[in-house]
Amino acid sequence: MTGLLATIAVLLLVAVVLRVALAVLVGELDEWRTYRALARLARRLRRRRTPAAEERPTRRPIEEVGADLRRLNASFHRDDMRFAKYEGCRQAYDGVLAEAADMAGLAHLMEVLPPGRELDRERQRVEMLLQHHGLLPPPYAA
Repeated sequence: MTGLLATIAVLLLVAVVLRVALAVLVGELDEWRTYRALARLARRLRRRRTPAAEERPTRRPIEEVGADLRRLNASFHRDDMRFAKYEGCRQAYDGVLAEAADMAGLAHLMEVLPPGRELDRERQRVEMLLQHHGLLPPPYAA
């Protein structure tokens, strides 16, 4: 079995050497190399033409964050809400406040503090800073 495989390998090697020798004698060796180079170039161009994955921004646009911030600010500071609605609105508002503060480069503890008085004070502080930066309207402008 190994003798048969060795014989086939030798025959293939002789065929390749004869093909190259014949190409050298006839003067086709340059064309043969050129063909391989062109084939390689065509493969590279085909790979480049395939569209790359779309790059998505890691953040939402500031316009969307500002719109959500104003909308949730108005609904969060409204009276006569049931607890479940108030809690859902509070969580959404705190998340958008944190996102806006991150975009403005402001330090905050909105995502760290548990619900309570400290979070309420932090929310007021971040609201005041965002009003100063123009992302949130002043309370009298509502």
